[in-house]
Amino acid sequence: MAHIAPVRRSLVYRAFMDAFADYAMDASGTTEERLLLRMRKNAVDYQISPGLYDGDRLVGFTLVGVDEWGGCLTAYDAGTGIVPEFRKQGWARKLFDHALPALREKGVKRFSLEVLQENEPAIKAYRKSGFEIERELRCFAVKTETLADPEATSGFEIRPIDRATFSDLEPSADWLPSFENRFTAIDAIESDVRIFGAFDDEACIGALAYSPPLDWLLSLVVDRVSRRRGVGTMLIRRLAARLPLSVTRLSALNVDGQDAGTQAFFESLGFTRLIDQYEMARSL
Repeated sequence: MAHIAPVRRSLVYRAFMDAFADYAMDASGTTEERLLLRMRKNAVDYQISPGLYDGDRLVGFTLVGVDEWGGCLTAYDAGTGIVPEFRKQGWARKLFDHALPALREKGVKRFSLEVLQENEPAIKAYRKSGFEIERELRCFAVKTETLADPEATSGFEIRPIDRATFSDLEPSADWLPSFENRFTAIDAIESDVRIFGAFDDEACIGALAYSPPLDWLLSLVVDRVSRRRGVGTMLIRRLAARLPLSVTRLSALNVDGQDAGTQAFFESLGFTRLIDQYEMARSL
C-alpha cells in the first residue's frame, strides 16, 4: 500500500524522470548532478519534503525549499511530481497537506510555487489548496550565436567580482526576483556561480550572476543611474562569448510580467518568449 514518508535524496532523480517524462517542458536531458544542484539552489530540505512510496519505490514527491524571501521565511515547491499510475488519486494534495505541520513548526509564513499558465488542472488544484496568483512570470531564450558581435565595444570593463560587490547592487533591482532567482540562491551554490561586473572607471555599475553547471542566468542588475548606456547588453554579450561551444542557448527565466522594460531589453537582444508561468502563493 502506498504511504507517505520523507523524500530520500538518493531516489529523487529516478522518481523525477518518471514523473516528468510526459511534462510540457522536456526534461529528458536532465542529469542527476544538475537536478540535485538545482534542488540545493532552491534550499530543498529533504526531511520536510514528503514522498509517496510504493514499497521502496518513490512514486511521488513534493520537494520543499525553505529560505528568507520577500521579507519572510518562505517555503517553495521546487517540484511536485507523481508517476502516471498514481495520478488522479489525490496524492498531490495529500503530499502538500503532509508538509504543512513541519513548515509551521519551522516558522514558515508563506508557501510559494510556479506553474505553467497552460497547466489549467494544476492551477485549479492549487486554488483548492488556498493558493492565489500573485504575478505572471515570462521566460525567454536565445541562441548564443545571435549574441555574438565581434565589433561590439563600450567604455566599460567587464571582469569577475566577489559576492560583496554584487550585494551592493541588489537594491537597484526593480522587482523581487522569483524564489528560483533570489539573491541568496547565489550563496546556496556559490562555488558553482560566476559573477561578472561592469566597471566605469572603478565603479561597478552593473553585474550578472550565472551558474555554468545549471546553465542558469540567476541575476542581471544595473545601477539605476547607469541605465540606457548599454551596460546590460555588454554583460550579456560578454557572458555569451565566454560560454563553451556546447552551450548553444541562453535562457532568461522568470522575468516579472509587469516589467515591460526588461522584457523589451531581452527581446532587443534576440530573446524570444519560451513559456509563461504564474507565481502562486498562500499564507500558512
